[in-house]
Amino acid sequence: MTRVGDLEREAARARLVEAYAAGRIDAPELDSRAEAVWGAARTADLAAVVDDLGEEEPVSSPGAGRRFVRDVLVFLICGAIAVVAWHVTGRGFFWPVWVLVYTGLPLLRLWRD
Repeated sequence: MTRVGDLEREAARARLVEAYAAGRIDAPELDSRAEAVWGAARTADLAAVVDDLGEEEPVSSPGAGRRFVRDVLVFLICGAIAVVAWHVTGRGFFWPVWVLVYTGLPLLRLWRD
């Protein structure tokens, strides 16, 4: 078994908060599980706290459509601003490609799942 770090603990805490927001656990259970998450030293300890909460938010959930629209808007708006800035500043190397790649990465979630 491997030891867990703060990143794993924070991810588990986020799952607890999502479960609380979805109504799967109540406030006292959230508090007790959050204490157990921050006290977990090994992956098995952490898994015992969050494994019964179910899967993380699936891609086909209602929030996925809004997230996709947000990602497309971020890609288009940031890309347009970068291309205009590149054009106004005298062109040269097409550096907006880095903005387009970085903001386009979340759109690849469609093909990952």
